[in-house]
Amino acid sequence: MVKKFFILILTALFYVFILSGCAFLGANYSFGYIDKEGNFVIEPQFGSALAFTEGLAGVLYGTTEYGKWGFIDLEGNVVIEPKYDRTRGFYEGLAPVMIKEKNDEKWTFIDKEGNTVIDTEFSDASIFVDGLAPVKSATEEKYGFINKDGEFVIPPKFDICSIFSEGLALYGVGPEESLQTGFVNNKGEVVIEAKYAYCRAFSEGLSAVKLTSDQNKADWGFIDSTGKIVIEPKYAMAGSFREGLAPVKIGDVQNGKWGYINKEGELVIEAKFADALSFSEGLAAVMEGDSRSGRWGYIDKTGNYVIEPQFFAAGEFSQGLAPAAVMK
Repeated sequence: MVKKFFILILTALFYVFILSGCAFLGANYSFGYIDKEGNFVIEPQFGSALAFTEGLAGVLYGTTEYGKWGFIDLEGNVVIEPKYDRTRGFYEGLAPVMIKEKNDEKWTFIDKEGNTVIDTEFSDASIFVDGLAPVKSATEEKYGFINKDGEFVIPPKFDICSIFSEGLALYGVGPEESLQTGFVNNKGEVVIEAKYAYCRAFSEGLSAVKLTSDQNKADWGFIDSTGKIVIEPKYAMAGSFREGLAPVKIGDVQNGKWGYINKEGELVIEAKFADALSFSEGLAAVMEGDSRSGRWGYIDKTGNYVIEPQFFAAGEFSQGLAPAAVMK
């Protein structure tokens, strides 16, 4: 459970909705892409959808169990045929993709023509940032970092790690139930010791961290790149700073509400949402209602709705579009 939750944090670096888009909701829902007026410009037709990066977006045809991922352009045209079991989108011209063979998940990297450019297969892989990508060695079952030739430049020695952001990458050591996380630089040197239960990648100079693995304890706060706590760890959960604001959950873990703070830790948008994402391109996706019946819409930095809550899932805007889901 710990590692599953932690992996969500890693793949959500830019986060769930830039790197990973929207979660699969079920066969009764379809994903498409909306503009900033809330209009679908690519009609709902996918089982799940990633945010656009570098002009392409990963989309799922079918369901997660039987469907396949491919890539479309900003007009909705298929650029890379759906044949992958999973992907995490294009960065620096390459995308990690996975194909299942029986019970094995084999990850590699493709270019924008769909050609495999790194022959080595890994047990897990994420995107390239600053020329390095975190991968899990298929032989050693540890994480390290490779260059674009597929060579390890930071050996596989971590139990978990994330992509680089602002020159630092999150790493974790220890078993799942007591995993501790910190940060390394691009030489693999420890910059911030592994002492946090969970961390998010650095964004705008700050990282959201959780002090303990107690899921019922509200102890998320923010550190700077030296490891100094700069915003008190008192939140039930916290997202990443973007455009000067970060979403935080206030109150108890189960029933708290989400609002937005500035870098002084001041609440600038009232905590009244059931869920909330970071700002992107001036807008943030927020949810009204509960997890079963709630609807997602978009607010501006004053907290006012620009797009009223109407979607069953919604992602961050990238390249003018955001993935969103409606019922079929």
